Amino acid sequence: MDNKLIPVDSEEQHFTALDATTEPLAEKSFFQCDFEQCTFVDTSWKNAQFSTCTFKNCTLNQVAMDKCRLHDVSFVDCTIIGSNFFKCDTSFLFSISIEKCLLKYGNFSQMKLQKTSFKGSTLHECTFLETNLIEANFALADLQETTFHSCDLSRANFCGAKNYSIDPQLNKVKKAHFSFPEVVGLLRGFDIEIK
Repeated sequence: MDNKLIPVDSEEQHFTALDATTEPLAEKSFFQCDFEQCTFVDTSWKNAQFSTCTFKNCTLNQVAMDKCRLHDVSFVDCTIIGSNFFKCDTSFLFSISIEKCLLKYGNFSQMKLQKTSFKGSTLHECTFLETNLIEANFALADLQETTFHSCDLSRANFCGAKNYSIDPQLNKVKKAHFSFPEVVGLLRGFDIEIK
């Protein structure tokens, strides 16, 4: 579908190979819509609303998410670079899942992401600061240079995850699940030798 024809309100639409680079989706609403192989580069989702939507094999680079509402939104096999999810409107039923995606420079600071799935994703240089990640799923994720600081990771799943560095003195990790040998990433800040 041509992005020039996107109405203010879209319901149960399937968008394929949409290039929304030239037309922002700001102020628009999408309900039960699917986006496949779509491109969103340097575009605005300001005050947009996505409810029960799926993004598959899409590219999202530098998307402005100011006051964007995301409810029951899934990102699968997407490339997401430089998106500040913390700027979304989280006051009403915010819920996302990010699975098997490449996510770089994402910021999730001070968000409530209980039970959010990041399963199988590559999260490089992302920021989680004072984030509620109770029962979040990071299974099989690659967390290279991703920062967790003052987060609640209670009962979170890190089984099969790699390249994480989590300081248990600065984060709550009670009953979180880790697997060997990657679990030694919890000891990096203690200046000890493991033999």
